[in-house]
Amino acid sequence: MYAAQTAGPRRQAIWILIDCGIHSATSDGSAKMRDVVADVIDQTNGRLDVLVITHEHWDHLSAFVQAADLFVGLEVGEVWFSWAENPSDPDARKLDRFKADATSALATSALRLAGAPGMSETASSIDALLGFVFGLEGEKVRMARENARRMSPVVRHLDPGTLAPLPKVPGIRAYVLGPPRDPKLLGIEDIISETYAIGAGAPSVAPVANGLNLNDGTLRIDDDPAAPFDGMVGTQLSALRQGQWPPDAATASFLWERYFGPDTTTGAGNDQAWRRIDYDWLTTSLDLALQFDSKTNNTSLVLAFEIVETGRVLLFAADAQVGNWLSWSTVSFPAEAGRPAISADDLIRRTVFYKVGHHGSRNATRVAALEKMDRSALVAFSPTDEALAGKVRWKDFPAPKTSERLQELTSGRFIQSDAKWVHDAALPNPIAKGGALQADVVRGKAGRVSYVDLRLA
Repeated sequence: MYAAQTAGPRRQAIWILIDCGIHSATSDGSAKMRDVVADVIDQTNGRLDVLVITHEHWDHLSAFVQAADLFVGLEVGEVWFSWAENPSDPDARKLDRFKADATSALATSALRLAGAPGMSETASSIDALLGFVFGLEGEKVRMARENARRMSPVVRHLDPGTLAPLPKVPGIRAYVLGPPRDPKLLGIEDIISETYAIGAGAPSVAPVANGLNLNDGTLRIDDDPAAPFDGMVGTQLSALRQGQWPPDAATASFLWERYFGPDTTTGAGNDQAWRRIDYDWLTTSLDLALQFDSKTNNTSLVLAFEIVETGRVLLFAADAQVGNWLSWSTVSFPAEAGRPAISADDLIRRTVFYKVGHHGSRNATRVAALEKMDRSALVAFSPTDEALAGKVRWKDFPAPKTSERLQELTSGRFIQSDAKWVHDAALPNPIAKGGALQADVVRGKAGRVSYVDLRLA
């Protein structure tokens, strides 16, 4: 949550909430989010000027399902999305189709793998990634997104290179840096085709989805463009199980001895299932799940707030991956009345507060951009839960090298939300000062960090 103040002798606070959610693997997640939402309502006196939804992941949106009844008591002036969440945008609709296809294929794969011999670990890994899409009770992130959309009659879908119209704040400008529209920079070039673009025929989804349909008997192998063989090649295992052996005696004998008959070495048992790879092909679902997660992150809405009086910039990168960051090099903002032309690079150089991208992971926080930020005053905040990362087996989360460099560049003005010293009530507040920017940790129930209060001196 971010509190801004207008310039001038009579300053007026406005409230901007950027996302509101928690990972599905977090214990008592719903209760925690209800505490947070109740605190948001209390701190803002029941009025949000802007609600920002950065991208479609459960850990950024879960509260709009988990605390939907509490949000009824909150007045919201505007809701901001990126162009990628615009139901009227052709490119956004293509992305939506890809996400729907991938979600369906991955959920089915995880279910099949969970009951397959030796595949439970792969199923668990896919489930962990699907935690960004589904809550523990099966609620979909799309439900949360649409609940947030309905919170205000004023809904904006923002494009990079534009200014978001901040209400009642003449002293602050909100620049939109991402996400890009270029499929290459979004990281979805591998799912583009001249015929189908992004959708059911996407090569990264089709092998999994079509394979499942083949096994269910709802698709013929000759109708599957991703199949490795023509339909006339090979013999269906289902037919062999029903005793429909091939006419070639040598082939029938080979299949019986190697895949269906007793162990040829020991003579024990009558099941050679361990030799078959019935489910091994579904392990490609894990690659698809990783791609799906990364591509959704890369559609993050990225905002840079400029304090007009000082020229200082606060950067909120959400979960943007490197393709999103790379796109900023071509983003510029034409001159307007009272404001010269500005490039995204210029905004990066003047950044004094950085909300660390993607919880400090190694596939976010582009090195070249971070090194340009104003290290004389830089404050960085990383919403990270290392214990949860270990629980769901994420590696380098947060990335050690990124955290170390942030400590160096900020001269220690680096706040990680789960850090022990943040929870220590004996520590003084404010915990960090950076030039014209002061960051205070505000604690809620049981000493937990409720939010970081940014105040502009």
